[in-house]
Amino acid sequence: MLDPIPHLEFFEGLHRYRYKGRWLPFSVSRVASPVDPRAERRFAETRHIWEPRGNAVHAYCEALLTERPRDPGDYSKWTDALDDCWLLRDSETVAVEYRLCDARKGVGGSFDFLLRSPNGKLVLGDLKTVSSDSAVSQRQPAKAQLGGYLAMLIDHHKLSIDWCYTLVSGPGRCRLIQNEPDECLGAWVDAWDNFKIDQSLF
Repeated sequence: MLDPIPHLEFFEGLHRYRYKGRWLPFSVSRVASPVDPRAERRFAETRHIWEPRGNAVHAYCEALLTERPRDPGDYSKWTDALDDCWLLRDSETVAVEYRLCDARKGVGGSFDFLLRSPNGKLVLGDLKTVSSDSAVSQRQPAKAQLGGYLAMLIDHHKLSIDWCYTLVSGPGRCRLIQNEPDECLGAWVDAWDNFKIDQSLF
């Protein structure tokens, strides 16, 4: 398993990161997926639906990869699909729910999994849950988000990642979307540049 980054703390209740005593003002997901006020209102209005589902399915995925007892709760339609996913089932776990940071940018984040695939490739992954079968097909890859995690992994651990995967979990089906690491790094650079403009961070 990958050793934790020293002096990096995560505060669950605040959903905030602190590195060497300094609060990090931004998260990878905020930079990678900015939302307008209208979308934020929609997220807030539907939080009672997507947040418990996301938390439960992510917890199940972590337990699956760390070989701990698993409880699908009310979301067995989503978790059964994870049990059948070849990448999760057949790979060796290197890290799960792993915390990272870029102190220069003031960004913190946690990726969902880092695995050694059956053919020996080191793969970085992000799990997304959706509400329907059609949404599984329509969900776009989390390239910028994966690129942010990838940049921090390279910075802290000098790791060479072979593939990036977005794992989309829906009721009764999951889908793996594969991207080249360089493609994800480029998407992260673009997202950070746009974020700097929006936040006037110069």
